[in-house]
Amino acid sequence: MTLNRNLSRISSIALAISVTACGGGGGGGIAALPPPPVTVTPKPPPAAFSISAPGRGSTAEGLSPVVASSGGPNFTTGPAAGTVFPLLQSTMVYGASSAKSDAAANAAGGTATFEQGALNLNVPAFNQADVRGDRSGYANLDWTRVGYWGTGGGWWDYDDVVGRFGAFVTGYETPAAAVPTTGTATYAGLAEGVVFFPGVSPGTSHCACNIVTLTGNAAFNANFGTRNVSGSLTGMTAGGAAWNDVAFNSTIAGNAFSGTTSVTSAPGGPASMLANAAGTVEGKFFGPAAQEAGALWTLFDGTNAAVGTITGKRP
Repeated sequence: MTLNRNLSRISSIALAISVTACGGGGGGGIAALPPPPVTVTPKPPPAAFSISAPGRGSTAEGLSPVVASSGGPNFTTGPAAGTVFPLLQSTMVYGASSAKSDAAANAAGGTATFEQGALNLNVPAFNQADVRGDRSGYANLDWTRVGYWGTGGGWWDYDDVVGRFGAFVTGYETPAAAVPTTGTATYAGLAEGVVFFPGVSPGTSHCACNIVTLTGNAAFNANFGTRNVSGSLTGMTAGGAAWNDVAFNSTIAGNAFSGTTSVTSAPGGPASMLANAAGTVEGKFFGPAAQEAGALWTLFDGTNAAVGTITGKRP
């Protein structure tokens, strides 16, 4: 009897399960289980593009300067073929995530060799370097040259995802002993350069930034007695739009001067610097008696960066 009762209970339970599984209606079989939840891992946001301060202008160690002499050669009369001029330069490297000072290129330095009537650049850090203009920065400079070079990055070569921009100053340097120790001199000339700022523009496809050329006027005064050079860059434009005015102040040591830059106006606009922008200036006197001067200047405001050249000539 006990066995029969147990079998009867098991049959009843099985029947109840069967009826429940069939939903109480037609159609047999066991109901399908719901699919497991799908876990979606969100993609991390892209890293923000960063722009850092340009490096202070420098010349590689071990390079001998070309010194000016009274009655000697200059760029107007024509340097001797094969004359090698060391570059005072500052280089920026840029790609998909950043634009920053290129410490390796600045340390390696570069030279310009006078060949077939032009300055041909040699930048040891790279396999190629293209001069973007053997420009004097001023129509009648005899002893000074400034210019720009670049490699890759879309601006120069669309096949290279990393680009570099270099600004340089070179020429027949004033002998340190020939730099005046009294009196003053005024210099007038041009300011040029580029500004890096966030955004993508045509021609810079590998860089999440805009790179726009800068032009303006330079005027500065050297007080040889107090060993000071100060001046201003005015009428500056970025791609034709109004840009910041810039002031600089520096100290003379030998035939060189070194100091700081700041902005004296803030016109607004994506390419312009904020009022807190500051940077560096590194320059040299050129000619037998400091008749000319050339310098590299930089600015950085935490978002935008600029690097360029200054040239000036005494009247």
